[in-house]
Amino acid sequence: MESPSAPVEDAVARARDLALAQEFRPAVALLRAHLRTHPDDSLAWRRLAGALIGLDDWAGAIDAAGRAIDIDPGDVAAWRHRALARHLLGRHRASYADARRAVELAPDDPEALSLLAANVLTVDRDMARFRELYRRALSVDPSSAPARHSARLDRRIRRRGAATLLLLAAHPPSCLLFLRWIAIDDGSTDTSWTMWPTVAGVAVMIVAAVVGRTAGTVPLVLTWRGIVGAAGVAGAGAAGALWGGTRTATMAAAFGLAAVAISLLFSLALRLRHRRAGRLPEEDATGGPARESARVA
Repeated sequence: MESPSAPVEDAVARARDLALAQEFRPAVALLRAHLRTHPDDSLAWRRLAGALIGLDDWAGAIDAAGRAIDIDPGDVAAWRHRALARHLLGRHRASYADARRAVELAPDDPEALSLLAANVLTVDRDMARFRELYRRALSVDPSSAPARHSARLDRRIRRRGAATLLLLAAHPPSCLLFLRWIAIDDGSTDTSWTMWPTVAGVAVMIVAAVVGRTAGTVPLVLTWRGIVGAAGVAGAGAAGALWGGTRTATMAAAFGLAAVAISLLFSLALRLRHRRAGRLPEEDATGGPARESARVA
């Protein structure tokens, strides 16, 4: 705590040292005391916002960052702090606007670029723009922790998308072939031949499920090109298995079309489910590094 004889101008610097040591409550107390006599100190308001983020007081951080912006509209860090606090509070469109303003003020600020990337991912689900932004941040500062976090998140998103496409390709034909095997299992060459593709499909599904699970809770991003490709593979697999076992073109075509239809329906259901599921967990979207930098800026 600040002693009465301590120079008041040192309060903001000492508050920053406290925040660096993760002593957020003393930092907040010191800054509030300073602001009672220096209400126009934009740096103090900004650092108060960072310390409040450290305490998970996001509403208070939004207010403090807003005061800093009112005093100094060109304070990039204050815009970033408010963008982060709003993002953590779930006010994504407002956060998007703040992050975009921070990037307008400082186009080469890696933390502002990373925050904007997080909002683009959460609000727009625009993977191309998300990648462009975090790659710009990495080009400016390859050691930027928030940008590196976004790169890791991108890899997890790609892994989950690939695993889901594998499931869309393997699940429908496996189910159809298994049901057919159950329905007509008479020990014939036809049914035993059909069962092997079913076993292979199940193995693929198990691998894809494991890969998808290791990706964690990240957005499911599926392009129509990928979905159509997976449905085509599903249809070709089902038709090929039936043709190989029965040499009956009509049955093979029917199974192939059914597999395509099931794969497309599954993909539509997944897209709707994940669109309604809400947003990316905040720590995944913004990363611990972004929060750490906000606390001490």
